[in-house]
Amino acid sequence: MMREIFDTFLTDPVLLSEDVYVLWLEGQNAASALDVRVRSYGPAATPRALPGMADEHDQLRDLIWRDTVDQYRLFEKLESYFMQPKLLRTQLLFQIPAWQQQEMTEKYYSLDGPVVRRLLGKKLTSKAQKDLDEVSEQSFRTLKNCRRQFENLRRIYAMLEERNFQGCAARAICDHFLISERLAAKYACVVFLVHGRFEVHMSHKSVSFLTWTDLQFFAALLMGHWVAPSAKRHAGPAKLACKTLAASLALLAEGSALHALRLCRRVADPSPDAAQWPSLAWLEAKVTPMSARHCVGVDLNPRMTNALRDLKAHFLNDVETLTEYRNLVMLELQAKLLPEQLDHLGLKMLPIARGLLTIGAGLSQPKELKDLIEDLVDAAGHVFKDSKLRLPDVDLVFSALIDSLSAIDVWYLNADETRLLLLASWELFLSVARAVLVSIYDRI
Repeated sequence: MMREIFDTFLTDPVLLSEDVYVLWLEGQNAASALDVRVRSYGPAATPRALPGMADEHDQLRDLIWRDTVDQYRLFEKLESYFMQPKLLRTQLLFQIPAWQQQEMTEKYYSLDGPVVRRLLGKKLTSKAQKDLDEVSEQSFRTLKNCRRQFENLRRIYAMLEERNFQGCAARAICDHFLISERLAAKYACVVFLVHGRFEVHMSHKSVSFLTWTDLQFFAALLMGHWVAPSAKRHAGPAKLACKTLAASLALLAEGSALHALRLCRRVADPSPDAAQWPSLAWLEAKVTPMSARHCVGVDLNPRMTNALRDLKAHFLNDVETLTEYRNLVMLELQAKLLPEQLDHLGLKMLPIARGLLTIGAGLSQPKELKDLIEDLVDAAGHVFKDSKLRLPDVDLVFSALIDSLSAIDVWYLNADETRLLLLASWELFLSVARAVLVSIYDRI
């Protein structure tokens, strides 16, 4: 007669303190956490100079200490599951409600602006890990807290790298690490900056003033306009089969919201107000990590970058046409800027045009993307400042740079096969460049 033997065990639901968990995530040791918890009890936990009160305080403090140590021990055992959240869902050792597992995972992968800001601009290597002491000191966060965020970022980046950065990054992060779409979108922006090797580390004086909020905005801006939200972005002809520039822009960006463009390019509105640029406040409200969460991959749209490369090749090999373009831009600005502004800008407009063409063409080479912000400031930002241009004046210059291109009578801008693609790519590039510069104009 066969006998079947079963191993059984019984466990109580785990009682977790969210407050202690936060202290553990912050990297506080158990003794520091004890002091915080004791203070949270208020006067009841303060020793009094009355008979018996000191004993009660010691007993309460001992009770809190034991609970804190137990909680910390539990979190340390759970940490391996936080690193692989899907295992947390399936493990049977710790009976934790699903909603609490979700909350704990979300907090474990939370991003702290001062820490992430100091991690960006570095490769996610063991050398960067050795610099975490400096990150901790500058961000006023514990070393353990900094290390957790560094390892989380490295783990997420490695997962996407294994997939060759194919597919929707935010969705892959959300599904693999079981975090919210909002947090996954922030990680997607960080991955975009790390993969592009943007030179934004705080040790670089030219970009040290940029904040974590700035970098989220830049990443979402570039992803939402230059990284197409479609798996078909590498396919398609070299021309755009559209009859209008607005339609060509929509097709080039393959359904992106295109918040950075002028109103006339986003909606069919013939009124004069439609030529206005979106305000900085409006852009900051619309361009967020969530606005770029549907982007596929981290590579820029090749149709746009190749068109910008071709445009530069044509212009820089045709000095007469480049000079004509400069003259058309200045003619457009003649009645809109002050004489002293025009005088200084007129001397610098040819270098500005040449610099912007070079930056746009460089986008076809991934290694050139890393200096984008600094290059835009050097090519145009400083000149605008020296010309005493205000933000409305900067908008006028970008409008002139965009609109004047279509007025040039040259074969490569008249050919049906390429005209709209070149015009749309130039406008998409300059619209994003304008948004970058106006967001930091008062700080350069």
